[in-house]
Amino acid sequence: MMRIRRIKNIFTCIIASAVMCFGALLAAGSDVYAADDKEYVYDYADILTADEEAKLKEKCMKASKDCQCDFVIVTTKIGHDYSQMDNYMSNMLKTEGYSYDAIIYGVDMVSRADRIYTQGKAQTDISQSKLDSIRESCEDKFSDSDFYHGFTRFIRKTDICLTTSIMKKVTYNLPVKILISAAVAIVAVAIMMHSAKAKMTVSS
Repeated sequence: MMRIRRIKNIFTCIIASAVMCFGALLAAGSDVYAADDKEYVYDYADILTADEEAKLKEKCMKASKDCQCDFVIVTTKIGHDYSQMDNYMSNMLKTEGYSYDAIIYGVDMVSRADRIYTQGKAQTDISQSKLDSIRESCEDKFSDSDFYHGFTRFIRKTDICLTTSIMKKVTYNLPVKILISAAVAIVAVAIMMHSAKAKMTVSS
């Protein structure tokens, strides 16, 4: 009876240790990106209402947290385009304290240009063809001066792309991760058993 109970306790320890190790593998390297002290939406061109700006900020914060990547929106009246606009958005991410993993959508009301700039995981996980597709989809709303729903579409479609990418990374080589966790758990239990046996020998 005691032998069965001992085996049961060992098995329980192995399962618990494996679960903890596997959780640690999944959680390693994760960061919090959404922060209350960041604006996320900069409407310098005044094309959004206060309510729309607040709602977009909330959506950006949620997507930033879910995707572990900062989502930013900016509208301007500068007249820049292409590389000038990309440089503007790149500098903005740095000066405003956003993470290296970020995506920003900019619309200039003078040049009528719109650009999506990416860096970090947003750059590596979303192809240029997909970014072009997202931008063109948003432009359908912009052409009707429906900027709120255009930006909403940008957040939703990009969120889907990055969330899918995260799930692929989590499940990549999943059997290997499980085996590593199990091996670590078995070693940990073996050490504990050896330590307990040594104590019993000393006591006797």
